[in-house]
Amino acid sequence: KSDNFTTRICCMGAGYAGGPAMTAIAKMCPNIRVSVVDLSHTKIAAWNSPNLPIFERGLLPAVESCRNKNLFFSTNVEEEIKNANIVFIAVDAPTKSSGIGAG
Repeated sequence: KSDNFTTRICCMGAGYAGGPAMTAIAKMCPNIRVSVVDLSHTKIAAWNSPNLPIFERGLLPAVESCRNKNLFFSTNVEEEIKNANIVFIAVDAPTKSSGIGAG
Protein backbone atom coordinates (compact mmCIF):
# COMPACT_ATOMS: atom_id res chain seq x y z
CA LYS A 1 0.00 0.00 0.00
CA SER A 2 1.14 3.53 -0.71
CA ASP A 3 0.07 5.07 2.64
CA ASN A 4 2.11 5.36 5.83
CA PHE A 5 0.05 3.09 8.09
CA THR A 6 2.21 0.63 10.06
CA THR A 7 -0.62 -1.83 10.62
CA ARG A 8 -4.07 -2.45 9.20
CA ILE A 9 -6.87 -3.70 11.43
CA CYS A 10 -10.26 -4.88 10.23
CA CYS A 11 -13.10 -5.50 12.65
CA MET A 12 -16.08 -7.52 11.48
CA GLY A 13 -19.13 -6.12 13.25
CA ALA A 14 -20.15 -2.48 13.70
CA GLY A 15 -22.18 -2.87 16.86
CA TYR A 16 -21.74 -2.16 20.56
CA ALA A 17 -18.38 -3.95 20.77
CA GLY A 18 -16.71 -3.38 17.41
CA GLY A 19 -17.46 0.28 16.79
CA PRO A 20 -16.36 1.76 20.13
CA ALA A 21 -13.37 -0.57 20.57
CA MET A 22 -12.02 0.18 17.12
CA THR A 23 -12.63 3.90 17.61
CA ALA A 24 -10.49 3.76 20.76
CA ILE A 25 -7.69 2.01 18.88
CA ALA A 26 -7.85 4.53 16.03
CA LYS A 27 -7.85 7.46 18.48
CA MET A 28 -4.85 6.17 20.42
CA CYS A 29 -2.89 4.85 17.41
CA PRO A 30 -2.99 7.27 14.46
CA ASN A 31 -0.41 5.19 12.58
CA ILE A 32 -2.82 2.21 12.44
CA ARG A 33 -5.54 2.02 9.78
CA VAL A 34 -8.72 0.72 11.39
CA SER A 35 -11.65 -0.49 9.32
CA VAL A 36 -14.98 -1.54 10.80
CA VAL A 37 -17.04 -3.63 8.40
CA ASP A 38 -20.60 -4.86 8.54
CA LEU A 39 -23.12 -6.32 6.12
CA SER A 40 -25.71 -3.78 7.30
CA HIS A 41 -25.64 -0.76 4.98
CA THR A 42 -27.89 1.09 7.45
CA LYS A 43 -25.50 0.55 10.36
CA ILE A 44 -22.44 1.59 8.30
CA ALA A 45 -24.27 4.68 7.00
CA ALA A 46 -25.00 5.66 10.61
CA TRP A 47 -21.33 5.27 11.61
CA ASN A 48 -20.44 7.51 8.68
CA SER A 49 -22.88 10.20 9.85
CA PRO A 50 -23.28 12.47 12.89
CA ASN A 51 -26.05 10.10 14.09
CA LEU A 52 -24.10 7.09 15.34
CA PRO A 53 -26.11 3.88 15.81
CA ILE A 54 -25.16 3.74 19.50
CA PHE A 55 -24.50 6.27 22.23
CA GLU A 56 -21.52 6.30 24.55
CA ARG A 57 -20.35 9.51 26.17
CA GLY A 58 -17.46 10.91 24.12
CA LEU A 59 -17.88 8.45 21.26
CA LEU A 60 -19.10 10.91 18.61
CA PRO A 61 -16.17 13.36 19.02
CA ALA A 62 -13.73 10.45 19.02
CA VAL A 63 -15.22 9.03 15.81
CA GLU A 64 -15.29 12.46 14.18
CA SER A 65 -11.62 13.09 15.03
CA CYS A 66 -10.50 9.87 13.30
CA ARG A 67 -13.15 9.09 10.66
CA ASN A 68 -11.74 9.03 7.12
CA LYS A 69 -8.24 9.64 8.49
CA ASN A 70 -7.36 6.30 10.06
CA LEU A 71 -10.86 5.06 10.98
CA PHE A 72 -13.14 3.80 8.23
CA PHE A 73 -16.60 2.20 8.19
CA SER A 74 -17.47 0.03 5.20
CA THR A 75 -19.67 -2.74 3.84
CA ASN A 76 -16.79 -3.91 1.63
CA VAL A 77 -16.02 -6.85 3.92
CA GLU A 78 -13.89 -8.96 1.57
CA GLU A 79 -11.64 -6.10 0.47
CA GLU A 80 -11.00 -4.83 4.00
CA ILE A 81 -10.23 -8.33 5.32
CA LYS A 82 -7.88 -8.96 2.40
CA ASN A 83 -5.93 -5.78 3.19
CA ALA A 84 -5.77 -6.32 6.97
CA ASN A 85 -2.84 -7.55 9.05
CA ILE A 86 -5.15 -8.19 12.02
CA VAL A 87 -8.84 -9.16 11.95
CA PHE A 88 -11.16 -8.88 14.95
CA ILE A 89 -14.57 -10.55 15.01
CA ALA A 90 -17.19 -8.66 17.03
CA VAL A 91 -20.49 -10.19 15.92
CA ASP A 92 -23.46 -11.56 17.84
CA ALA A 93 -22.88 -15.04 19.18
CA PRO A 94 -25.79 -17.45 19.17
CA THR A 95 -27.22 -18.28 22.58
CA LYS A 96 -26.49 -21.83 23.69
CA SER A 97 -29.77 -23.71 23.98
CA SER A 98 -28.72 -26.78 26.00
CA GLY A 99 -26.03 -28.09 28.35
CA ILE A 100 -23.65 -26.13 30.58
CA GLY A 101 -23.94 -22.40 29.97
CA ALA A 102 -27.36 -22.58 28.27
CA GLY A 103 -29.55 -19.54 28.51
